Parts: sequence; structure tokens; C-alpha cells
Amino acid sequence: MQSGTKTRPLGVTIIAILAIIGGILLVFGGLSLLVFGAFFSAVTFEDQQQLQPQEASELQPLTQFFGGFGIAIGAIILAVGVGYLVVSYGLLKGNGWARMVAVVLTIVAIVVQLAGVISSSVLSQSLPSDLEALASGIFAHIIGIAINGVILYYLYRPNVKAYFAKA
Repeated sequence: MQSGTKTRPLGVTIIAILAIIGGILLVFGGLSLLVFGAFFSAVTFEDQQQLQPQEASELQPLTQFFGGFGIAIGAIILAVGVGYLVVSYGLLKGNGWARMVAVVLTIVAIVVQLAGVISSSVLSQSLPSDLEALASGIFAHIIGIAINGVILYYLYRPNVKAYFAKA
């Protein structure tokens, strides 16, 4: 290895590609929620002939709430998606900050997926009618936790830490 050049480990490239794919999906999802929220916020019921004026006045705040909620969640998801794209660039360039952000995002993903497992298991106790779907959801969360665990372990490997170390 020549001085001044760093050979990127294959796993870092794979993690960066996964971050790019996730970032693109999150950007599209965030944009979709923004559009959906804006649509819901703009819906009016005054022209609906099937509704009584009292029903229209009761539905309007509800659509405003869901529209605003969609816009807020869409903006957050969009920001996270852009963040993933920035982190993937940093991972490919070997920037130390990108490794630390990837570690934090991976830990957050594990916590979110653990919360998903817990909420799914609580839901399965209250809704026993569709246990198969809930079991597959729990299984998907567990697979996600395992993948993120492997990523977290890999980001702490000595050769990976050396790749991100400052020259």
C-alpha cells in the first residue's frame, strides 16, 4: 500500500451502497408524504353535496390535522434520506465523521426495530386474529436487527477503523 492512499474495505462499499439505496427510498417516501399531506391540507368539503354542512365542518379539521401530520413526517423522512445520501458519500471517501454518523444511525435503527418487535408482540396479544402476519412482521424486525448488528460490528473492526482514521 502506498503512503497517502487508503484501500476501501469491501464491507464499507456495501454499507455505502445500502445507505444510497435507503437514502433514495427515504427521499421518495418523504416527498410522497409531503405531496400527500399537502393534498389533504387543501381538501375542502364545502362543495360536497353528499355531506351536510355540519359534517363538512367536522371533517375539515380532521383533514387539516392529517395533512399537517403528513407534511411533518414527510419532511423528517426526507431529511433522513438526504442524510443517508450524505453519509454514504462520506463512507465512500473514508471520512471519519461518516463512520461515526453511520454508527449512530445503525444504533438508532436497532432501537427502532426493537420497538417494532415489542409493539408487534403487544399487538399480537391484543389482536389474535392475524397472528401469521404479525409473526412475519416480528421476524422481519429481527432480521433487520441482525443485519444492523453485523453492520455495527463491522464498523468497529480494526481494518475499518484504520480506513477511517485521519492520515
